[in-house]
Amino acid sequence: MALIHQSFTVGTTPVLLATIAAKDPETTVQIVNDDNNSIYIGDLTVTTSGVDKGLTVKKDSVYSIRLNAGDKLYGVAATSTGANAVSVLYSSIFAS
Repeated sequence: MALIHQSFTVGTTPVLLATIAAKDPETTVQIVNDDNNSIYIGDLTVTTSGVDKGLTVKKDSVYSIRLNAGDKLYGVAATSTGANAVSVLYSSIFAS
């Protein structure tokens, strides 16, 4: 099993935050937003408003979300975050 920790700069177009391998079991992903602005998480079509508005991860907060095998989690912001202000942490049996 491998522990995966990555940091991202989230901009105004969706950024891939986490990929759960096809053979991995259900996995909890921790998302930390260490920026002053909220980000929004969801699938590849995630936006900051409207019908595809994602789940809000507010500034200075930690959120947990459970993802299934094969899932991909994306993040987007109305205003780009600071460099590496968003972090994710999860484990994978089949990490590359």
